[in-house]
Amino acid sequence: MSEGNALVEPLLRRRRYSRTIKAVEAFEAGFTEGSAASGQEFFDMRSAMDLRPTAGREMSRKGVRDPRGGIPTDEQARTSTFVDFAEIEACVAGLRADGVYVFTHRMPDDMVRRMRESALTVPASARGLEAQPAPYPRDAPEVGRYDVDEDNTMASPDMQAYVSDPALALIAARYLDQPVIMDQTALWWTTTKGAADAAMNAWLFHQDRDRLSFLKFFCYLTDVGPDNGPHTVVRGTHVKVPKELATDGRKDDDLVRSVGMWDRVVELTAPAGTFMAVDTVGLHKGQPPTQGDRCVLQVEFATSLFGAPAEYPRFTPSDLARERYTAMPEILQRWRPAFSGS
Repeated sequence: MSEGNALVEPLLRRRRYSRTIKAVEAFEAGFTEGSAASGQEFFDMRSAMDLRPTAGREMSRKGVRDPRGGIPTDEQARTSTFVDFAEIEACVAGLRADGVYVFTHRMPDDMVRRMRESALTVPASARGLEAQPAPYPRDAPEVGRYDVDEDNTMASPDMQAYVSDPALALIAARYLDQPVIMDQTALWWTTTKGAADAAMNAWLFHQDRDRLSFLKFFCYLTDVGPDNGPHTVVRGTHVKVPKELATDGRKDDDLVRSVGMWDRVVELTAPAGTFMAVDTVGLHKGQPPTQGDRCVLQVEFATSLFGAPAEYPRFTPSDLARERYTAMPEILQRWRPAFSGS
C-alpha cells in the first residue's frame, strides 16, 4: 500500500463503519424474507471490519435496535442433547479469553455414525469442478473439498437436532450479548487432493466477515489427527490482531510467523464427535489433509441476517425439529418455508 493510501484508507474505513450502521438500521426496519445487503453495503461492512476484530459486533449493537432473533430460556437450554448446562458459562468465558472452546463431552457414537453415513449418501458439490452434485466419492476423490448444501444437510434428523440445539443458541446469545438467529449451516469433506487450491479450500488463515456479529460451532464427524486437516486457530485474534493481519483476505503461515503470532496457533485435533465453539472473526484455517479425509458439520448463530444472502432450506422436519421451531421461531426463522410449505 502506498503512503497516500495508508493515510486515506483508515478514514475511508471509518466512513464505511458509519454507513454500515445506517444500512443495518434500514435493513432491519424494512426486512422481508430473502433480504440481503447490497453489494456496496457488503463491501462497506467487510472493509469496516479491518478497523479491529470487534468492529462487527460494535456495528451490530449500534444498528440492530429491535432484534428479530431470540434467546433460549435456561429451561430450554437444559433440554440440550449435546451440552451440559453447567458448561455454558465455562464455554462463554473460554470464548472471551481465547476465541475458541472445545466441549468436554462428545456426541454419542451412534449419532456421529448416522450423521457421517448421511454425509456420505447425500449429493455433494466438488469445489472447483464443473460437475453435477453427487455423493462424496470417498474412495477416489478428485478435488480438495466437497460441500453439501443445506437442504441435503437437513436430510439428517440428527443434524437437525444439532443445528437447532437451544444450548448452542444460548451460548451464542450470551457471548454476543444480543438475541440470535440460526443463520447458516455447512457440511463438507476435505481431502488430500486440493493442496494447489489452498485459498479456495480455506486452507490459508483468514477472518470470516459474512455477518456483523456471529458465532460458529463445529463438529468433527471423522477422527481428526495432525494429518487429517485439523481446524486451526490463532488464539486471541478475535479481539486484537497486528495491523499486518487485520485486512480482509487470506494470509499464509509465514506472515503469521513474521509478526510473532505463531506461539498462539492451535491445531484442534480430536476424535469424531468432538464439537467446539469458535469466534471465526479471529484468524483461522483448515489444514490440508495429508492422509485420509475430514468431515465437518457447522452451525452459525448471528445477531442479524444483514450481510450475505441467507438460505431458507427445504427439508422434512423431525418431531424434535417441529418442537423446537414452535418453541424458538425467532431463532429458527429460516426454517419457516420447511414448515409452511411455501
